[in-house]
Amino acid sequence: MLQLRHILLILIALIVIPQSVSAYLDPGVGSMIWQLLVAVGLGLVFTLKMYWQKLKDRFRPSADGHEE
Repeated sequence: MLQLRHILLILIALIVIPQSVSAYLDPGVGSMIWQLLVAVGLGLVFTLKMYWQKLKDRFRPSADGHEE
């Protein structure tokens, strides 16, 4: 039943969505895409750095000499 629902949804989407689309892309779009890629890249670097630091702290011996 779920598979039939997915097939019907795809068929309806193919019927409703127009086949050709005309769009104007001005020069500012390239700048927006570039900013998006830079932001995603920096966010990914920050996230990986944060989790890498947590992973290193987990395996590093504590300052008082006792292991957890």
